[in-house]
Amino acid sequence: MNSTEELTKDEVFEVLSSSRRRQILYHLHRRGGRADLRALARDTATDETDEPVDSDVVKRFYISLYQTHIPKLEQVGLVRYDGDEKTVTLTDRVEDVARILNEDVEPDRQWAVYYGALALVGVAIGVAQLLSAVSALPSLVFAGSVMSLAAFQYYETAVKRGEYTFLERLVSD
Repeated sequence: MNSTEELTKDEVFEVLSSSRRRQILYHLHRRGGRADLRALARDTATDETDEPVDSDVVKRFYISLYQTHIPKLEQVGLVRYDGDEKTVTLTDRVEDVARILNEDVEPDRQWAVYYGALALVGVAIGVAQLLSAVSALPSLVFAGSVMSLAAFQYYETAVKRGEYTFLERLVSD
């Protein structure tokens, strides 16, 4: 599949029809978007059996992931497999899955409104200081507010953006 093409509903539902592939996506997300194939096999085996697993069970799951499930996820562009390092990486294409499932992965805050309101407060403080009606303290409070809002926006748009919580709901009963 071309990485610029959007996933279709049929592709998403086909790839998600397997509980094992849903588990893989969930565990990749839980591990920060990248995992060793053996660790992924262990996570998946543990979830499916609900008990500690021995190396033979992990090996069977490893083979299943390697031969069937990872290639299928890679075919639709949801993961990348590095055969040299034996690692699987979640791609941004998972956002297409969220879109098709009507899951919102973007922050729903209206940042322009917040910054606009702060700008109006800043202008009011500036005018008041020009008229010598207030001290410099409101300017310091205003600067701190802008910095706090910018830090919070960075957290929500850069850090929290990659939190695909809908993947957890895909694996729960």
